[in-house]
Parts: sequence; C-alpha cells; structure tokens
Amino acid sequence: MIFRLFNIIFSIILLQVNICCAFWIFREALNLCGITVREFLGLTAHKAFPGNRRRGLAKRQRFLVRFFQENSADPSQPVRLLRTFGICTLPGLAALALALYAARNADGGTVAFIGNLALLLVNIALAYARGIYKKRHPLDEKTAEMLLAKRGEERKGGRKTRRRNWVVYTLAGAFFFAVLLGFHLTVAGVPGVQPKGIGHQDVNTVLNERGFETANTPTTFWFYDENKLENVCAGVKGGARFEFYEYMDGESTDLVYNSIMTGVAQDMEPDERAQHETVLPGGNKMFAAAAGGVYHLVLYQGNTVVYACSPGTLTEINDILFAIGYLKEK
Repeated sequence: MIFRLFNIIFSIILLQVNICCAFWIFREALNLCGITVREFLGLTAHKAFPGNRRRGLAKRQRFLVRFFQENSADPSQPVRLLRTFGICTLPGLAALALALYAARNADGGTVAFIGNLALLLVNIALAYARGIYKKRHPLDEKTAEMLLAKRGEERKGGRKTRRRNWVVYTLAGAFFFAVLLGFHLTVAGVPGVQPKGIGHQDVNTVLNERGFETANTPTTFWFYDENKLENVCAGVKGGARFEFYEYMDGESTDLVYNSIMTGVAQDMEPDERAQHETVLPGGNKMFAAAAGGVYHLVLYQGNTVVYACSPGTLTEINDILFAIGYLKEK
C-alpha cells in the first residue's frame, strides 16, 4: 500500500510539475506580442467560458488563438507556440492517468513507477528546452526593451504584492493537490478515506454464523458494472438468499441498485417502486417489496450493494443487515 500511495502522490505532483515546466512556452508566445503574464491576466480576467467541459475548452482555445492574432504583428509564431504548449501539457494528463491506474491496480506499482520516471525525464527535457529555444529565437530589441520596462513597472508593487501572490498560488496548488489526492485515495480504498462499508469477508462470517451456505454460492447480478466489481459474497438458506457486492468506489453503486431493483420489480410502475423505497443516511437507499409471495430487498451504501430475498418475511435478512451495521436501531 505504501508503494501504491507513493506512486499516486508522485503522479499528482508530476501533473503540477508538467504545467510549470511547459509554461515557459506560453510565456514566450506572450513575449512575441510584447505582453507580460500579469498584463495578460488583467486583459482576460473578465472573460467567462461555458461550464460544459468540452464546450468551455473549445471556446478557450478559440479565444487564445484570436487573442494572439489580434495582438501580434506575426500571429503565426505565437499561435504555433500556443499549439506546442497544448501538446507539451499531455504528459500532465498522462500523469493523471497513471495516478488512476495506480489507484485501481494494487499490483500495478512497478508499471506506474516506471511511467512516472519516464514522465519526469520528459518534464526535465521540457525545462531544459527553454534555454535552447531562447538562444535560437531571441526577441527583437524593441520588444525586449518594451517587456523589460513593463516588468520594471510591475515590480514596483514591492515584496508585499509578490508575497501575497505566492501565498495565493501556493494555496490554490495545495487545494488542487488535496482534491486530486482525496479522489485517488478513495478509488484505491485507503482506510479512512473510502466511504465506510463492511468488507465481504465480514459478511461471509455473519452468514456462516447464521447457517447460510456460502461455499461456491454464485451471485445473481455480478454482471452489473463488472469492470469495477472487486469482491462478492453470497449465501443461501432454505428459500432465503443474501448477496453482497463490493465495488472499487461508490460512483455507480446507485446505478447498480436501480438496475437490480428494476429487475426484481419489473411488474411495478416507477411510482409504485418509489413507494417501497427508504432513504438511508448519506443519501443511500433501500428497496423492499413482496412479489409472488417472496420478499425482495435491494440496498446500496458507500461502495457496496446488497440484494436479498426470502419467502414470507424479511426478518432474518433484516437481522443480518443489523449485524453488519447497515441498519441501526432508532
């Protein structure tokens, strides 16, 4: 787990390192227009983009291309640098993909580590390329003098302004890092981060203690979201059945719950099914209803889903749910 955690943190840090190592390309594009980064931020601070990710990204790209076309005597060079900058941020996306891979694959540490080392070398090469570019593409004297004067004016804000900016950037970076780390630790199932839920081995123990046969007992709905299904447990006793599904995360357990509920209560209308649902703490739900003399129960909590059925009554099923902590006395 420690090596896995190391790779996740390594990958997330590489995402931010990549942005820092590639940002000089964007800054050089601004230099060709005689504009400083702070000046650019001031000119574009009012600009808003759609909340939709794809539309927003496309609109940002068009805006930046148009900005350089309007502010450069030779737009082809800054636009080319802008496109190069976009390509050079792909290692950051690759780092994010490696973080997710490390989170989802407990035995994928070696692959993730090698991938992270390769991305680190790419970022070092990106940073080193800045010096080569500046030697081969020096700014003309007029533009260089203009930028020098502007940066001199900006520095007049003093240390206090620079210190405030560093604090803001550091806090924003730390927040971004914390959000990504929390998400990937949840996916990895790190104790204390993943939504709380009992494990399949504990459920198996409870079922055995209550006389359920669990050896080689198949589950009914294993094919729902199978790519995220990590562990299952099932037991039968007479006509009663109890099935427990444990997933990598809780992102789609509500969809699995709805699919199972629809399957076992397919003769019910949606409004009728809703009448048999109970909202549990944390936004989770439980469905319980009788069909053909058999009671069916479906429940989801955190990253787990339970399906159970029993002829005549759900008393024993409810006792199991109390025993594993899914139902509590009021």
